[in-house]
Amino acid sequence: MDNTEIEKLNIATKTKLDTLQIKTTAIINSLDNLKITKVLTVSAKPRIENVSVLNSEIKFDGVVDYDLLVVLENENIVPLTQKSNFSQVFENSTITPDSIVNIFANLLELKNISSSTEIAYSAIISFDIYSLSQNSEIICARPVENVFIKEGEVLYNSFVNNITYDGMVNFEIVKDNKIDKILYITNNAYIKSVISSNDYFVVSGEVYSWVTFQSEDGEIKSLSKTNTFSEEIECVGVTKESIIQTQIQTKESTIIENSEKSIFSFDTPIKIMAQIFNKSIVKCVVDAYSIKNEVKLTTTSFEEDEFISTRQLEENLLTNFTIAEDVPIVDKILSITPVNISLVNQIVKDRELILEGVVNINLIYYFEDEEGLNILNSLDIELPYSLNVNISDVKQDDKVITQMSLGDINIKNKRGKELEILAEIKINYDIVKNNVSAVSTQILIGEEKPQKDYSLEIYLAKEKQSLWDVAKELNVSTADLVSQNADLTLPLTKGEKIISFKQRIIDFD
Repeated sequence: MDNTEIEKLNIATKTKLDTLQIKTTAIINSLDNLKITKVLTVSAKPRIENVSVLNSEIKFDGVVDYDLLVVLENENIVPLTQKSNFSQVFENSTITPDSIVNIFANLLELKNISSSTEIAYSAIISFDIYSLSQNSEIICARPVENVFIKEGEVLYNSFVNNITYDGMVNFEIVKDNKIDKILYITNNAYIKSVISSNDYFVVSGEVYSWVTFQSEDGEIKSLSKTNTFSEEIECVGVTKESIIQTQIQTKESTIIENSEKSIFSFDTPIKIMAQIFNKSIVKCVVDAYSIKNEVKLTTTSFEEDEFISTRQLEENLLTNFTIAEDVPIVDKILSITPVNISLVNQIVKDRELILEGVVNINLIYYFEDEEGLNILNSLDIELPYSLNVNISDVKQDDKVITQMSLGDINIKNKRGKELEILAEIKINYDIVKNNVSAVSTQILIGEEKPQKDYSLEIYLAKEKQSLWDVAKELNVSTADLVSQNADLTLPLTKGEKIISFKQRIIDFD
């Protein structure tokens, strides 16, 4: 007969389902019927707008924003925005309408595919698809009557909430004789800390903005701004001990020119995505016996994830870049624009995270022609990188979810054809450690035990035995052993003498 009382666990696990790649193309239209004669810089940012989850299927769609700075046939330099849409279906048998899905978009490649008749760019985007599930099928046996039990604690992570929060970061630039017209702006965001409290948490970080502008004399220049943010996000169920894993995205800045104050104001939308987990502890039977009956424990093993809150790293990439022979030399650097940092390959080793990819930077500059005139030109720089990051507690089987962004960029013109580049790389990463645990799920009461025909036993404790181990082996209670052995020392030592006796009733008839 099964006398088990049970308690269900609710165990959260995060699984990477797959990585998909798609290719999108954007045809760049003319502006005000004026032909584009030159593209100075271009960047592309993918963003997911809608996700729907069905049985065995995930549908998602989004937009790639292409931002360009172009020269028109009337020699005006103007910004231009183009969009391309994407839609994708991913099938997986484990998906249900209740599944919580995370999709992380990463721009792998941006390529100029222009022809003699049109300007066009293609973008290759990868999507890492994760599913968060909650296993409520695991049950934990509880104490039953007339059975001595030994309890232990089962520690597991339970899911609390999935939060998407929209915020705004603002900064200003004084409009003076140096800054006449804003041409182009690009942004990256970096999370510096996540602090949880009761029913809310605070995400703090920085937004890095690179502004390309035109001065009153018509020259192109650039500047960078670092702006901090701190967002308090309400969430029922969050505690000071909660584990929070986060991602952040920026959208295109809105530029407002205030003539009265002679300033440019920039509003940059940010989107924070957070998953919150709490550590749960449940008491569970780890051993059991009965004096009168045989007892059998059924044990079930299961996988459970240990989530670690978002962490931060900063790395510097210092390298030289040689300009191709057919590209004009750099005589004067005008503006620097970080375009993208892609993560092409990630390797997790014990205590080491290896990140490989490409940093893309755009450089607008002057070169001097044969007549001594300054000619405007631009250069797309591709810098392959390989970073070996030491992480003391990461193991080869751990899942690591990485988000990378660019901080400050400095470029020195060494000899016209050679550039020295220093780029700050900002890294946010989450760790999910997979563990295997076991719980007792059933206590089965079996047949009656045969009664012993003697009343006194002397037992010598074995090495590392506990009082529970001895009581189970002698088929008595631990309370009886304590009461019958006044000189008992705990913990037990090897060879310690333990006496167990029972009263026997003799029928003289």
